[in-house]
Amino acid sequence: MTDKKQLKMCMLVHQNYFIDARVRRYTESLAADGAKVDVICVPPEDGLLQDAGENITIHTIPVSRMSKTPAGYLLEYTLAFIFYFFKLTGLYITKHFNVIHVHNMPDFLVFAALLPKLMGTPIILDVHDITPEFYQTKFQKEKDHPLIRMIVFQERLSTHFASAVITTCLGFVAKLKSRGLKPEKITLIYNTPNANVFNRNDYLSLRNAPREHFTLIFPGTQAPRYGLDIPIRALPELSASIPNIRLQIVGSQNAYTQKLAALAVQLGVREYVEFIPSVPLDKIPALLAAADVGIYPAIKEQFMNIAIPEKLFEYCLMGLPIVATRLDVTREMFSDKAVLFFDSGRVDQFAAYVLNLYNDPDLVKSKVALADIDYQSRFSWENGKRDYSLLLDRLLQKKTNL
Repeated sequence: MTDKKQLKMCMLVHQNYFIDARVRRYTESLAADGAKVDVICVPPEDGLLQDAGENITIHTIPVSRMSKTPAGYLLEYTLAFIFYFFKLTGLYITKHFNVIHVHNMPDFLVFAALLPKLMGTPIILDVHDITPEFYQTKFQKEKDHPLIRMIVFQERLSTHFASAVITTCLGFVAKLKSRGLKPEKITLIYNTPNANVFNRNDYLSLRNAPREHFTLIFPGTQAPRYGLDIPIRALPELSASIPNIRLQIVGSQNAYTQKLAALAVQLGVREYVEFIPSVPLDKIPALLAAADVGIYPAIKEQFMNIAIPEKLFEYCLMGLPIVATRLDVTREMFSDKAVLFFDSGRVDQFAAYVLNLYNDPDLVKSKVALADIDYQSRFSWENGKRDYSLLLDRLLQKKTNL
């Protein structure tokens, strides 16, 4: 195994580092082992950098994530790429990183590491989300639309430029293979949370405290593909049987948030819905510990059907029973015995499962215990950390042999 104390790494991500659980997990794990890690990212919304911890240095570019249209994304990504290219090139000249780890989106950010690549430094492209299917869903385009064909082309160029590609689920592996990427170039590392952050034992007093509400919680992106109208549409029925019910939706608020609030008003259930603005990652466990059910009502379509939702792992680690849409990816993660799966869009099924959990404490305990077994047997970060270390060893050994 590579001596991490001798390792100099660079993480590049077009995101606020402090809210990106996957990037933080890699970075903090490497830093804990003694590696020096530089992170290049966008600035936090408030412009204030937190202390990232020992062995971690944060560098930001003067570009924020603001785009909502295809043209806006292209402009933002192009401008960001220019800043990332010069920032990374300058840092590389002075620090001589051993490995550059670039996180999508977009995929083509990997070309910001052109100079390190030419100098023989291994470049990892981490495909958090599969880009063509994501934008097909986001902008409602057919796969043969020129925009989607261009995105497929840049993905192909980017994955072939990289020395290795990491991705997050079997569905993404299959998509990348189908577009010509060699299987031996792909490493599957599931998008699992940091168990030191999501540690239910640190929140036992909060978990066991008397509850004023019976709380359903969803922390994450607020967009139509996540089906957040489904729990709101279920509230008229649920509130009749659970008078203290509360739905918490946590995350950055936008026009879709306003539509959800308007729907709640229209259905007469606005008093049961709480919209909480985005919070730092380390604040999420307390919110989960104070909740009763973790929900994932995503709509079944081509991207959501294969995109792994880390929040299900977070629910599991914090001891929450899970009600989730039956998708290929959710059933890849957990068995039918561990999670209450409902058919996409079925408000009646969603409501019935929430009522089952409310009325049956033994069912709650059973689902939590079985989800624990599924998680520990397949998805623990110890497995991911081992596979990541093996990948770094291979890349560095190959560089040494050049």
